[in-house]
Amino acid sequence: MSKKATVITEERDERIQRYELVYLIPNKFSENELDPIKGPVIKLIKDNGGLIVQEETWGKQKLAYPIKGFFHAYYFIIEFDSPRENINKLNNYLRLNEDVLRHLITQKRIKTAEEIANEKRAMQKMAEEQAQALKEKTVKPKAPAEAKEKEVKKVSIEELDEKLNKILDDTESLL
Repeated sequence: MSKKATVITEERDERIQRYELVYLIPNKFSENELDPIKGPVIKLIKDNGGLIVQEETWGKQKLAYPIKGFFHAYYFIIEFDSPRENINKLNNYLRLNEDVLRHLITQKRIKTAEEIANEKRAMQKMAEEQAQALKEKTVKPKAPAEAKEKEVKKVSIEELDEKLNKILDDTESLL
């Protein structure tokens, strides 16, 4: 998994929005053949006034259901800033490109530094709670009282013979 991120420090134009593009390329291509397919998508975003904020490759994944006869695909995610009017060009290009199985462009809200810090704190807290719960679950020893309850009462052979005879006598009367 590769991640590329850039920091945006310039002022934003009101017409520019943050978008996230997720697209799938079928596994009929090898990993070396993906660059000529990814390249034009990135170039189209940049040529139309877009700025790539983050680019992520999830690699080859199994699809939940077959799409156009393919059971696996390469997943790519691009987060970018672009003017609203250029999104239709990108959408049309991806829809007409036969090398792209599926794509989805969503508008994202830009998070402030405080929101990002809050999310990190929440994630750390959840990870600590999960680790604590796992630790408590694995360390819990059995109490001696529970072990005594599970002891089996032993029965003598004579008692078993008596019970068997009684059962057999009862079944003979039924016949």
